[in-house]
Amino acid sequence: MNPVAGRLILVSSLLGLLLASGCGGGDGGSVDTRPWAEEPFSFEVPAGTDLAALELTGFNGSIAVSGAPGVDPISVTGLRRVQADTIEDANLHLADLKVEVSTPSGTKVLVKTVQPSVSAGRNYVVDYTISLPQDFDCTIRSLNGEITASLTLPPSGTVDIRVTNGNIDLRIPQSTSAAFTASVAIGSITLTNLTLVDDPGSTPNARIGTLNPPSAGGTISLHVVNGTITVHGV
Repeated sequence: MNPVAGRLILVSSLLGLLLASGCGGGDGGSVDTRPWAEEPFSFEVPAGTDLAALELTGFNGSIAVSGAPGVDPISVTGLRRVQADTIEDANLHLADLKVEVSTPSGTKVLVKTVQPSVSAGRNYVVDYTISLPQDFDCTIRSLNGEITASLTLPPSGTVDIRVTNGNIDLRIPQSTSAAFTASVAIGSITLTNLTLVDDPGSTPNARIGTLNPPSAGGTISLHVVNGTITVHGV
């Protein structure tokens, strides 16, 4: 395994207006059997000497981030999917779901999901797979979905992952030293193969402490409203 090195920040907001407008489908637990239209996408960005960060803004779907030394070009691939009452309607509105990739500042790769603000009962989903060089800073925002990441935390690195509905699966070296916070509103937190010294404020729904004390070289902050957090030492 080649872990991602550098800062990995994954952040999600509630985006209540989007939910209220019907960006998600379903009716409270029943299986939605309507047809899907889908199309893969692929972008490559030369890593160059100035690029040092990734910023991704998504809504619904899975996000997988991995990296290794010397990765060039940066790879952003995945699948755009739309679910509707008919396959004709799904295919028609697939064009409304876009992925934009740009480097406006020359130092940061911006990846953005663009979709209608009102779904009219359709489901819009984008699944991402991203391959980066080591030592890249990452900022990722998402609403619903599974987020997986494998990384090596540098001495002053930061991991900040926030998901509204979904699960976080994080893999870090067993020797990682960091200030650690993980919390869930509804769900569970599991740490395996890691040494965490809990602070007095820890509870089953909020683990606060230090990985491999006495020194904490970085910061790991993980938050889920509804779902699970799993952190593995590898």
